[in-house]
Amino acid sequence: MVKKMPAMQPDRCNKVEREKMMKMKYTDILLASVAALVFLGCDGDGVPEPGTEGNALQLRSVELSDPSVTRALGAAQLTKIGVYVTDNGHAALSTNAQSVYELANGTWSSTTPPDITVTNTAPPNRLYAFAPSDLSVTNSSVGNHSVPVQVVADNFNASQQVDYLCATPLTATFASRAVTFTMNHALAKVSFRVSKSANVQETLTLKKIELLSSTSRLQMGSSGTMNLSSGTLNGLASTNSIALEGSVVLSTLQKDPNVSSLVAPMSAAETRLSFRLTVDVTEADGSVTPRSFETAVVSAVQWKAGYHYVYAITVDKMGGSLTNVKIDAWKSDANQNTGIGI
Repeated sequence: MVKKMPAMQPDRCNKVEREKMMKMKYTDILLASVAALVFLGCDGDGVPEPGTEGNALQLRSVELSDPSVTRALGAAQLTKIGVYVTDNGHAALSTNAQSVYELANGTWSSTTPPDITVTNTAPPNRLYAFAPSDLSVTNSSVGNHSVPVQVVADNFNASQQVDYLCATPLTATFASRAVTFTMNHALAKVSFRVSKSANVQETLTLKKIELLSSTSRLQMGSSGTMNLSSGTLNGLASTNSIALEGSVVLSTLQKDPNVSSLVAPMSAAETRLSFRLTVDVTEADGSVTPRSFETAVVSAVQWKAGYHYVYAITVDKMGGSLTNVKIDAWKSDANQNTGIGI
């Protein structure tokens, strides 16, 4: 006798079938998602860059020409730059030719970005960047666009002189409008490590350092310009001296520079460079006597934009006069010329 199996209840059958169908759909969705990711990962054109919708110029990042050295010098982060855009014939864009891009939450953006609409088959737009961001650009029909600069006598902590930066120019089309600017310093940084000799008991306070150039290679001025293509400073006046003023008490153990300043690059090498220091000598009875002295001529040098020059001077006091000024020799080219921060 054949025993009949009980028939499956309709509700239970429907439930099982529904579960099977749901599992199959879920599996299909997973497989489709993975396939889509693999496809997009293999096809670079299939992944749009974040924030590149529309025609606006996008900034991936803004870098310094030597960020490792810049960080070592304690540079502040650059968070705002000016951007200038022209067509390939150097004419400014009709709308938003000059804009400001600002870094916020890791992203560079502008409230008035320029539109990049030229196609790959047309001559690309030309892009320029500079800092500070609020400088006004003067257009040049031959591409020598510029911004105004002023070079003044700095103080002891390089805070009186504006630090001007200029990017290496770029080009862009509609299809390649997400860019990275590399910024370069237009000024040189000159620092001093001034200490007093161990046999000096009096308190010595450095009040002034004068940079002396016998062939007037130093430059200053209130109506200069910075070329946005090269970063070159023009329109400054030559001078044979620049006075840096401040106040710093000297110690016998001075490992790091205690005076730093920003200066314009020299147009040519200076063969007779020296420094005049003014120091207040405070005696044990509290009396203060100002003293001034000039160092010997240092090695010929041409201060260049983006480089850091450090001079070490030891002040000795003998018989009521300040003598025996020593300029430490630079150890190597790498030590005498290092990129400067902002």
